Amino acid sequence: ESFSADVSHELKNPLASLKNSNELLIDNKIDEDSKKLLLQNMQRDIDRINTLISDISSYTLTQVEIADELFYDFDLISFLNDFIKSYSFNSKNIDIKLECKSSESIIHANKDKLAQVLINLIDNSLSYSPKNSTILIHHKNLQNRTLLYIVDQGAGISFNLKEKIFERFYTDRPDNQNKHSGLGLSIAKKILESFSGSIELSVNEFKYYSGACFKITLPLKE
Repeated sequence: ESFSADVSHELKNPLASLKNSNELLIDNKIDEDSKKLLLQNMQRDIDRINTLISDISSYTLTQVEIADELFYDFDLISFLNDFIKSYSFNSKNIDIKLECKSSESIIHANKDKLAQVLINLIDNSLSYSPKNSTILIHHKNLQNRTLLYIVDQGAGISFNLKEKIFERFYTDRPDNQNKHSGLGLSIAKKILESFSGSIELSVNEFKYYSGACFKITLPLKE
């Protein structure tokens, strides 16, 4: 019920804007410059609705997949080494640096879903990071847990938002909302919880990295 209410709320805003713009165009009482602006706004609203529908579909599908996914044992460090290869080349020439404090880290999870989490976090970091900067993935084992820190050199996120950023449909991208639904971190959180893990916005204690720091905690295989 809560999810349905959230979806309805998010879709109503761009739909209302489209309706108003359409009515103004039908009345045909505005100049050509205003018409051009209205059409640009309508395209923005259409893009927003398209993004919402796509991400809502992904969100609901993830719920089903979590219930049916296959879990197996694998080494997280080997997985991370393979994962960062896909980011060897990117448009902003950002280096993805992997720093491991352990030689092995066996977890019980689903590789595809874990990759989905990391893609979301790395893509977010790429969008906020300046060109030619570095994103750090720092790994270490601690007793019966394994910890991953993902931190960039961007502007960072206010710690006052540490809970809010994981809420459905929350986004702090006012200039580019039509491309971001605000579901990514919520999906990531649910996936990690299905592994008996967690994710949080952490205090950044990494020298030379001034941006947002996300901490992922996963249980080690006994």
